[in-house]
Amino acid sequence: MVVVGEGSFELLARLTARLASTAKLGEITDAVLGEIVNLGFGAAWLARLDEKTGNLITLKEVIDGVDTTHEMPKIFMLDMRQPIGRGFRERRMINIVDPDSLHILDGDDDTVPPDQLALPRVIYEHLRGHPFACGPVLGSRGQPVGAVGLSSYHGKQPIPEEVLLHGLLRAFMDHLGIAMERAAQIARLEQLNSDLVRAQEAIARDARIKAVGELAAAVAHDLNNLCGVALLAANVGARSAPAALDSLPRIERAVRSIGDLVSRLQRVSRHEVDAGYADTASLGEILDDTFVMLRPVLLEHEIAVETDIAEAPRVHCDSVVLHQVILNLVLNARDALVTVPAARRAIRVRVRSEADSVRLTVADNGPGIAEQVREQLFEPFVTTKSGGHVGLGLAAARASLKHMGAEITAGNAPGGGAVFEVVFRAAAGSAPTAEIAPTDADDRQGARILAVDDDPDIVEVVRIFLEPLGYQVAIASDAEKALSVAAEEPFDLILCDVGLPKRSGLDVCQALRERGYVGKLVLMTGWDARTVLADKRARSCDTVLKKPFLGTELLHVVRSLVV
Repeated sequence: MVVVGEGSFELLARLTARLASTAKLGEITDAVLGEIVNLGFGAAWLARLDEKTGNLITLKEVIDGVDTTHEMPKIFMLDMRQPIGRGFRERRMINIVDPDSLHILDGDDDTVPPDQLALPRVIYEHLRGHPFACGPVLGSRGQPVGAVGLSSYHGKQPIPEEVLLHGLLRAFMDHLGIAMERAAQIARLEQLNSDLVRAQEAIARDARIKAVGELAAAVAHDLNNLCGVALLAANVGARSAPAALDSLPRIERAVRSIGDLVSRLQRVSRHEVDAGYADTASLGEILDDTFVMLRPVLLEHEIAVETDIAEAPRVHCDSVVLHQVILNLVLNARDALVTVPAARRAIRVRVRSEADSVRLTVADNGPGIAEQVREQLFEPFVTTKSGGHVGLGLAAARASLKHMGAEITAGNAPGGGAVFEVVFRAAAGSAPTAEIAPTDADDRQGARILAVDDDPDIVEVVRIFLEPLGYQVAIASDAEKALSVAAEEPFDLILCDVGLPKRSGLDVCQALRERGYVGKLVLMTGWDARTVLADKRARSCDTVLKKPFLGTELLHVVRSLVV
């Protein structure tokens, strides 16, 4: 039993309160070591136990008020030749009254006489020949969590056994052990939480990759059809000038549709959230993207889709999570309809806005969710599917939604079929765009424009389109050429592709500004415009022109900037 005097209770109470208020090992070490030194010890050492290696890692050492932590080597707690090893084996402090009685180790292979303890010469000299005591710091269950060493008691006096066994020192060490144990447990919990977050992110990525893969196959189907239309119309137009004029609108519609499909796929596969909208997403846009791209897949399975999504606003949920959840629900519904006769297959999607929330319902008329599965449906590794599905999609969706303040539930409709419902917190506002305000300015005759793209067809067509309108157009096919030309000639506007070889168009625009270019800068890109604008280098530019673009869109940007 620890016995302390009445005057010490206040000190012990203060230390207890201080240790209870922190889980940081450094603060715990400073608090206790300072109080131990105040008991009359000129030297004090505290270490934590590395359970994996058995080493004692010094947290802090103080000798005569000087921090000597960096001088203390690692100590192996299981070396029974040393006092610290004996202390760990016997779960007590080992008191060395006469250091000269120890056998001094000059090498790890030195033989130690029976019934004699040993000490490495480097530690012996470090202690300056003073009497010392050392032993384990024990946790709440008597397990070692660290070690303590004490020396220079009131100068060079031996440490009385009574001091080690009773009183404030014993109380300090008991409190220290519990505090160190708690700090280690919290550190382990934080590591486990970090590992869990990484595991959830990996699961989400895996589910997302699979879903985007299915979408890519569906989009490829439509892209091939649209490319077929454009190519065949171009062949028809090659027959004569009148035929070419008749074919151009069909080619334009096909190319615009191709660009629209690519933009939708880019939004779905985007890994980053929109800048400025990190916690909100457009439910309507994502539902529209999903069903436009899944149309070939759903048609192939003869699944009718009924949507009631006119009230689909922005919600509190980042776009990556929302895409993942909706794709998962729709593809799960498709899989559930495999056993339903083709004439009856249907997926119903409904959105309803309430006071402060938005309710999304995805239902099918399949066999529904089996009772024995429904209670565990959102738990990991629970699935009703065959073919190697591991049952992580819904678990990952629920975890991600919970993090965003949303909730997902599942049940069966009275008439049959599964019903999934997601409730989001409503959000106001709309996503940022790369649009610029139009002006009524006339073309600036003679304005000089530099078009930069590694695709020669693009810069040549830009030149052919703009020059008849009175603009002077120069072209460059790479970053170095663009910087060289811009240094030699003045330009009012530079159109620069983002995906240049060797050096990004973003780098080119930034370099142009650093070299004193004061004209307008327009980035051209086939990538997602929001992702490009999120890059800090894009601050050098005035706007983004999304590929593929029509001549009217190009002219709108040029007229808006060159006035």
